[in-house]
Amino acid sequence: MTKRRDFLTLGTGALGALALSPTLALARDLTRPSALPDDERFWAQVRKGYALDPKLVNLDHGWTNPAPAEAMDVLVRGARDLESLPADRIPRFWENVTNTTVRAAIAGAMGVPPGEIALVRNATEALDTVLLGLPLERGDEIVCSAHDYYAMLDALDQRKARDGVVLRMVRPPVPAPSLDALVELYAAAMGPRTKLVLLTHPSNLTGQLLPVRRIAEAAHRVGAEVVVDGAQSLGLLEDPVTSLGCDYYGASLHKWLSAPVGMGVLWMRPEHAGKVWPLVPPGASAKGMGRFEWIGTNPEYVGPALLPALEIQRSLGAARKLARLRYLNRYWRTRAAAALPEARFYTNDDETMGCGLCLVEVPGADAEAVQKRLRERHGVLVQAMSSGRAPEIRGIRVTPNVYTSLGELDRLLAGLRESAVAR
Repeated sequence: MTKRRDFLTLGTGALGALALSPTLALARDLTRPSALPDDERFWAQVRKGYALDPKLVNLDHGWTNPAPAEAMDVLVRGARDLESLPADRIPRFWENVTNTTVRAAIAGAMGVPPGEIALVRNATEALDTVLLGLPLERGDEIVCSAHDYYAMLDALDQRKARDGVVLRMVRPPVPAPSLDALVELYAAAMGPRTKLVLLTHPSNLTGQLLPVRRIAEAAHRVGAEVVVDGAQSLGLLEDPVTSLGCDYYGASLHKWLSAPVGMGVLWMRPEHAGKVWPLVPPGASAKGMGRFEWIGTNPEYVGPALLPALEIQRSLGAARKLARLRYLNRYWRTRAAAALPEARFYTNDDETMGCGLCLVEVPGADAEAVQKRLRERHGVLVQAMSSGRAPEIRGIRVTPNVYTSLGELDRLLAGLRESAVAR
């Protein structure tokens, strides 16, 4: 069992307890700057840091990324250590690891000061804090999209029913013709009563990447604030959060940062922190972003387990990961379009329009049937996407990871061709 002092070392020695771990040894090997998106040997080396299920090809990383094997080892050891004496371990893990080393590492990945973030459980909790806690009056307007994440739209529906706010929902074309068209679409929905604009960056439904900064500028011109759902972009876009021009930002860490499930992050401009109501009332002594972190007793062993994942993220870098994902997307998408001329892609082929997440519709084929066929006959896991708010969405979402091999994508292509014939 890992001793308590090993975890305490994390808080004072900057990963000291993990200094000789296999993950950090791997991370040092990943800093080779010459590695290119198509360097299959390099990305196969990255894959060695993960204990993946060998029975399925996972092309559903848009939901959750597997955590590195070392992160899972730290998680399990930490859980056993904490549960051996929780009344002692819980505050120590928080004070000596999560609130110090982990907070600083997450803030570093976001390019913001540690004091400007709140550590929460996931993107839904982060974003709901703003969507439900921002002071609004009856008749105030919120601009959102039919392609936003369903949980965020559920929160807005509750806000509408509870407080009488007005939702101005845009419906982006699929595929959107240009980033300019998206700016115009959102700007046209804004007016003098607009108080908040929700932007999903990119959409989990279509993969469309929004020009957030340009839309935020339009929102600020009418006096509105902007909240960004960064669940699908944190860890892939190199620009710091503050460069987006938004007022609030929420994300999960279990997607492209590959952290174990159990932690998310909320950032907001410091001048806003005092006016937003927390989801769970904190104690009177809570200040700044600390007002949004209280949820009661928490599984503090999750914090140390983030550190190996964040070290790999630091070593690889967001830009290199994004280049790899765009390369893989181009590989399978080009071949799918050639083999299935009638296939419909929900983002255009301009790579600045997406992050590697892609939705494809096989005409005449039911998306859920295609998903089932891919899993049962080809051992490929994808996501069938549909939305009651956006009935035009009816495709297969493909999200490889940086370590996905070309051979695995060839299995996807074989399954898509078979599904087109069997429709």
